[in-house]
Amino acid sequence: MSTELRERPRNRFRRRLVATVLVFVVVGTAAAVVGTQQGPRLRDVSYDASGLVSRPAQRVILTANQAIERVSAQDVRVSPAAAHTVTSSGNTIAVEFTGPLAYDRSYEISVAGVRAPGQRATADLRATIRTGSTDVLALVPGAPGAKDRIVRRSLDAGGATTVYEGSDISEYVRLGRSLVVVSGTDAGSSVDILPLAGGVQDEDLPVEHLTLPTAEGRVTALHAADDGASFGFEYADTSTGQSRNVGLYVVDVTGTHLPTAIDASGKPRTGAVPMSVGQWAYVPRTESALVRTGSDDLVLVDMSGRTDPVRLGSATYLHGFVGAGTTAVVETGTGIVRLDLADGKRTALQVPAGSTDAAYLGRIAPLTDDGYLRVVGDVRADGTLAQRILRVEGSRASRLPVTVPEDASVTAVCPSPNGQFVAVATKSAGGVLVSIVDATSGALEASVDAGSVDWCAALPSGDEVG
Repeated sequence: MSTELRERPRNRFRRRLVATVLVFVVVGTAAAVVGTQQGPRLRDVSYDASGLVSRPAQRVILTANQAIERVSAQDVRVSPAAAHTVTSSGNTIAVEFTGPLAYDRSYEISVAGVRAPGQRATADLRATIRTGSTDVLALVPGAPGAKDRIVRRSLDAGGATTVYEGSDISEYVRLGRSLVVVSGTDAGSSVDILPLAGGVQDEDLPVEHLTLPTAEGRVTALHAADDGASFGFEYADTSTGQSRNVGLYVVDVTGTHLPTAIDASGKPRTGAVPMSVGQWAYVPRTESALVRTGSDDLVLVDMSGRTDPVRLGSATYLHGFVGAGTTAVVETGTGIVRLDLADGKRTALQVPAGSTDAAYLGRIAPLTDDGYLRVVGDVRADGTLAQRILRVEGSRASRLPVTVPEDASVTAVCPSPNGQFVAVATKSAGGVLVSIVDATSGALEASVDAGSVDWCAALPSGDEVG
C-alpha cells in the first residue's frame, strides 16, 4: 500500500476535527452576538418566604446570567408597592425591604434597563415572589381535671393542631425549634424546654427540665429573643412561703442553660441579687431587653452581657415597640412618647381628638410609626365597662369595627409581627376567646377558644393601664 493511501484516513480525521472546531466557534460567536443584542437574563431568585413577613431588612436576591452594571433604586419597581432599598454587585441585585411584607401575597419585582459592562443591549428583569402565611400558638385551658393544651392555628386553614399538653400551663414562648413552657401554681413553677418536630412536640427527644435558682419559686413574664439564643423571666423565691428577691433572670441557650440574675446595674451575674422589674421585654430582632424597673427607671440591657447597659430616663408604663423595634412607645408622667432606643430622643405620640375622651384608656398596640390601636371604654349605668378598639393614624382616630360582647372584657390586643393582623383576646363568664382580625378593616380571619396567643409574648409584660 502506498504512503499516499496510508495518509488519507489521517487527513480525513484532521479535516473533520477542523470542521467541528469551526462549528463550535460559529455557534459560540452567534451566541455572543445574541447575548449582546438581547442583554442579561434572569438566572435565579432566592428569598426567605417566612422571613419576609416576620422581620424587616429581608432581601430578595436576583441573579443574572452575566455581570451587570450598577443598578439604582430608581430602576427597581415592586408591585404591590413596598418600601425598599437596592444594591448590586457582580451579577446580583439585592432588593432589601424596609419592613415586613404582607402574608400570603405575590409581589412582582421588575428591574428596568439592565446592561452588561461594555454592551449596548439592555433588558428588563422580572421576578414574582410569594410570601409565607402565618400561624399562631394559643393556650387552650383544659376543663376541670383535664390538661391544658398549646395548639397551633393556621390562618389559611381551619382547625388547630395540638403542639403540647400538660397541667397548669401558665406561659409559653417559641424558641427556635423548641418551646419553653412554664407550669405550676403561685407557690411554685417549673420550666421545660420541649424540642419540636414538624411544629409539634418531638416525643422521641427528651424534655429538658430547667434548674431554677431556688428550691421553690414562681416564674412569670416569660420572653424569648428572636434569634433563639436566650430567654428570660421574672423569678420570685417562694421557698420560705414568701416572695423574695423578685427580679429578672436570663437563660443562655448557647451556654449552661442555668438562669442567671441580671443585677441592679443591668449585667448578668451568677449569684447576684436580681434587678427589680415592673415590666420588661426583648427588643425585637435583638438580644437586648427594655426594662422598666420597680422604681420606674428605663434600662436597655444586653442580656448576653457583651455590652454595657444604657440608662434611658424613666417611664411609668411600657406599651410596645414600633416596626423594626428601634423605637418604643412609653408613658411618662406628662404623656405618651416614642422613645428612640438608639439615642434616647423622645417624640410626643399623636393623640387626636376622640382617642383619649374615655374613662378607660388601655395599652397602645403600635402598628407603624404613625399608627396604633388602643382599647378605650366607657362606664355603663350598671358599673360595667363598654369597650371598643380605636385605630389611630396620624391625626385621625376611628373605631376598628370589632364587636366586643357586652358580657366580655378585652384582655389583650396583640399585633402580628408585620402589623397586618391583630389578636383580640376577650374573657367572659362563658370562657375565653382570641379573635384574629385584619388590623385595618377589622374583618375576622380566624378564632380560637384560648386565653392568649404567642404574638402577645412580644409585648412588655405588665398589667393593662387604666
